[in-house]
Amino acid sequence: MKAILLLLVSFVLTTATAQNQLILQLHQDEKVTSIIEAHQYFKEKNTQLHFKKQLSKTLNISLLEFDPARIDPQDLLAAIQKHPAVKYAQFNAPLSYRAVPDDALFSEQWQYANNGASGTFDADIDAPEAWDITTGGTTITGDEIVVAVLDGGVNLQHPDLAGNIWTNAQEIPDNNIDDDNNGYIDDYYGWNFNEDNKDISNGAAGHWHGTPVAGIIGAKGNNGIGVSGVNWNIKLMNIAANQMVADIIAAYDYVLQMRKKYNDTNGAEGAFIVATNASLGINNGNPTDHPLWCEMYNQLGQEGIISVAATANAEVDVDIEGDLPTTCGSDFLISVTNTTNTDNKAFGAAYGASHIDLGAPGAGTFTIDNSGDYSDFGGTSAASPHVTGAVALLYAAPVTDFMQEAKQSPEQTALLVKDFILNGPDPISDLENRSVTGGRLNLYNSLLKLQEHYGLIEVVEILRPISISEVHPNPTTDKVNIQFKLNARTHLAVEVYNTLGQQVGQRTTVKANKGLHQINLPFGGLPKGVYVVHLTAYNIGGYATVRIVVH
Repeated sequence: MKAILLLLVSFVLTTATAQNQLILQLHQDEKVTSIIEAHQYFKEKNTQLHFKKQLSKTLNISLLEFDPARIDPQDLLAAIQKHPAVKYAQFNAPLSYRAVPDDALFSEQWQYANNGASGTFDADIDAPEAWDITTGGTTITGDEIVVAVLDGGVNLQHPDLAGNIWTNAQEIPDNNIDDDNNGYIDDYYGWNFNEDNKDISNGAAGHWHGTPVAGIIGAKGNNGIGVSGVNWNIKLMNIAANQMVADIIAAYDYVLQMRKKYNDTNGAEGAFIVATNASLGINNGNPTDHPLWCEMYNQLGQEGIISVAATANAEVDVDIEGDLPTTCGSDFLISVTNTTNTDNKAFGAAYGASHIDLGAPGAGTFTIDNSGDYSDFGGTSAASPHVTGAVALLYAAPVTDFMQEAKQSPEQTALLVKDFILNGPDPISDLENRSVTGGRLNLYNSLLKLQEHYGLIEVVEILRPISISEVHPNPTTDKVNIQFKLNARTHLAVEVYNTLGQQVGQRTTVKANKGLHQINLPFGGLPKGVYVVHLTAYNIGGYATVRIVVH
């Protein structure tokens, strides 16, 4: 079942540009023909400047081509930037993935829970606790939650994606008509901006990178097979756009139009897209070189969409070295680095105290693969979709006031959701002063923040009858102090197991009152190794576990 895939240096990021292409944003009501006509004055150079395609009708962005053998590209760019019709001008540039695939069904997914995978300590995102509240899919008001995955396409036939693939309800497939008048013919499953066609499955071959990214966000959960995504139920809008900056701008515009149409028609048309994921970028990229890419995040945010991006797979400080898109200065962008199953920043994952918001499990995380099977998938490419999935799951929270605000004030609600994500992480020392939050994504904590904001925290506490708040020292050579909270009076049992599942210690408290407690457990007489402490609250139906390392 486990696929072996070693690919550590392929798809290295690059700062190279497409030196024969320009991306232009013109002021409102200006036409690209005015630019082309103006620069035919370079007659002696015969630049052969010509229109290639429109990238965004709403923002008046177009892609132009020219002959770099006839004029220095920088000279042409400088001249065009001075034209009064031009708002922004930049070169097109290639993109690369941000994955470091390696090798390894729910028990394999250490990123979700401390479920027995070797060496996982406290490095998970508390997904089972979050799933006690919601498993995703629809809002409390019945809206179908959609996430746009900007990647290389997807294997539509993977059994763990069945039912979770978005389809365009306003488009009749394969009738060669643009039924919804959005400029794309037969975009029933989305659009392939790489090839400018409807085939996001790449000739039914899927894509080695896009498929696992989609699986992390929304592999079908609780269906008796394979694995689960962060959302058990979700609609994944798969968009192939992974080669050039122009592809990304056009793809984001597609997403923007779909959500704007949803907002404008009160859900009758379009799609309720709440998040986008981009596990790709440009190493050492500078936002000043790609202002139109960065501006798309603001435009998406104004319609209620949070965008999530993976930072570089490189041991660099992006605050100093630069990166795209994770150093774009948009309030609606969340930038993510990669953490391990020992709660450290993965070596070779970028960081930045100002621009990298948080970490999320990436290295060696387990999900679907493009072959129709399951395997490990890593790098920041795997970290980012965990956060994207978290954004989508929050919109499925059973909180009526939250969804009312999302409908009335989508922009402000999107910023609220970002706050819930960034105020929920578990602190980890390896990200202190190397990220905005200094921590790693905690799905359950972010849901708690949402419910607390709307005055529903007591409901959450009933759903989680026992929770561990602090463990120290860990690792240890002797005693360990465990602090925990009970949400009702209970009969409590404390059991200690080794990695073979053998019980090596037990302590029973006949009665324990609601509130904060602590216990001291001796480990000094035990052999070195990893042990699991299991706290069971019998009459309120809850338990909590923590791993202790004895050295």
